[in-house]
Amino acid sequence: MALARLEALFGTSELVDQIFVYGNSQRSYLLAVVVPSRPDTTAAAIVESLQDIARTESLNSYEIPREVVIESRAFTQENGLLSGAGKQLRPKLVERYGADLERRYAEMESGQNERLRELRRSGADAPVSTTVGDAARAVLGCEGSEIRPDAHFSDLGGDSLSALTFSTLLRDIYGVDVPVGVITGPAMDLSALAEYISSARDSECDTATFASVHGRDAAVAHASDLRLSAFLDDGLLDAALGVPGPRNRTDTVLLTGANGYLGRFLCLEWLERMAEVGGTVICLVRGRSDADARARLDAAFDSGDAELIDRYRTLAKAVLEVVAGDLGTPRFGMDEDAFAALADRVDRIVHPAALVNHALPYEHLFGPNVVGTAEVIRLALTHHLKPVTYLSTVAVAVGVDNFRENGDIRIDSPSRAVDDSYANGYGNSKWAGEVLLRNAFDEFGLPVSVFRSDMILAHSTWSGQLNVPDVFTRLILSVVATGLAPRTFYALGTGAPTDEQGRPCAHYDGLPADFSATAITSIAGEDLSGYRTFDILNPHDDDISLDTFVDWLREAGRDIEIVENYDEWFRRFSDAVEDLPDKQRSHSLLPLIDSYARPQPPSSGAMLPADEFAAAVGDIPHLGRELIEKYLADLVALDLVSER
Repeated sequence: MALARLEALFGTSELVDQIFVYGNSQRSYLLAVVVPSRPDTTAAAIVESLQDIARTESLNSYEIPREVVIESRAFTQENGLLSGAGKQLRPKLVERYGADLERRYAEMESGQNERLRELRRSGADAPVSTTVGDAARAVLGCEGSEIRPDAHFSDLGGDSLSALTFSTLLRDIYGVDVPVGVITGPAMDLSALAEYISSARDSECDTATFASVHGRDAAVAHASDLRLSAFLDDGLLDAALGVPGPRNRTDTVLLTGANGYLGRFLCLEWLERMAEVGGTVICLVRGRSDADARARLDAAFDSGDAELIDRYRTLAKAVLEVVAGDLGTPRFGMDEDAFAALADRVDRIVHPAALVNHALPYEHLFGPNVVGTAEVIRLALTHHLKPVTYLSTVAVAVGVDNFRENGDIRIDSPSRAVDDSYANGYGNSKWAGEVLLRNAFDEFGLPVSVFRSDMILAHSTWSGQLNVPDVFTRLILSVVATGLAPRTFYALGTGAPTDEQGRPCAHYDGLPADFSATAITSIAGEDLSGYRTFDILNPHDDDISLDTFVDWLREAGRDIEIVENYDEWFRRFSDAVEDLPDKQRSHSLLPLIDSYARPQPPSSGAMLPADEFAAAVGDIPHLGRELIEKYLADLVALDLVSER
């Protein structure tokens, strides 16, 4: 990261006169030396000010100093820390402060380990709010810093991996599972987290956990573990045997995950549909309040496209209702009366919400993705049956021989390995959701439509609507920004046919977001019975591949050098990505770059069967140069690549 840029940003704090930001490649966080603007300024106040700036600038957690050292003497030309032009001399600052800061790193690490041991021994004896704050300090290595109860874990420099450590520590102290999704939730500050733990310890409600369903530290998850009775109370399940069937007319739809990438386009589809019949779309969104949840949803549509935001606002004014709720908690965190009223109103449920994280283990995705689906089933079985549209993933097919598009997932994949392989946790969590829904169909006749997606690409029309964190966007950005591409992304010598340039003929499986959302809504929007499963894939054997996309980028005027040798390309490309400016590098392929260390095997058509989907939807679009050119335009608009 460019430390000088961070110094410039943090130097705008009214509490900071001068700042030297320090880090090394062996540490996952930064320290800083600060000359305060006022002599009575405390280190804690400065850290809080830096965190405020980090939030405003959307900095990554590792770009926020965890601790500052107050320096009373200014950096000057006389003491050799400023140049003649008044600029800070980093080598001299490192020479002056580096050894002390390295000692501080060592002290923090030693103190952190001792504090973690102490918290495991006696943390449960102190007030929960005190221990939660102390645990956050210990995990993040910011002992001595003041942490306010209304601070969020991410604001303190925490990320998903440190949240995983924090979650494990809290479980060791209290014997309560606190999923990563709870810790990083937008409505979950440290005070709310303490209340969550206290409630879980005192509650007589046994919320399902990975351990209670599959067994503590289970290495294999079985479909037979995922009984509805492990998640929902007997009273509800008994009553569900006698509830009326689905209503013939859909006037009110509950949509989860509407502020997610695909979810926002499903939201638009249903807003359009409900506007035609005078109905209502209720969006369940995480937030501190209904107003906060609404603001989060509004932000998802504010990508700089005036036509899009105007259309959304017009539809929202007519038919949208936003409710703050958390899928991973009983009844979405509502009281019984509010939940009962919701169950009475809703006619249909569309459930794309999920915590999508390919690094977290199944245990830590169990709450939001599995318990969350069980809570959707609770709503679907209460008062009357409500058809459910469920968004799954093609990752459920990993490791399954002879996978069937519309097969019984409990038969096709009766057990799953639980390990730390890439996306194992996410794939398992969506598999578990499918198993629960299949059980609900068998036991209660709950109508269900499951859609397994692969790569959901940019919206073909709305400006700025692309999924910046996904691997495809990262690849396009990185190839354009570095100006480097291999002659082919695919392995040679496999026997695959080749094009006129000698490159293997291959196919890239992806579909535009707008097509996917329209297809899902059209296929499942009127379902009132049955259990159907569709693989949302691009099945065309059309030789449109990553190599084709590079050709289109070059034809669009981008200066991209073609490197003949793949290994040479990967070496040069990796170095060039490392050297990109901060903003580009943070959105580049860097976190996933090892997946491109070797050429990919060429494939023709979709990797999984998609006959059911093709028959239901009709025409499936081929990917075209217009979509790739839109990626370029969107990346330019987001200031992630240059205009030329």
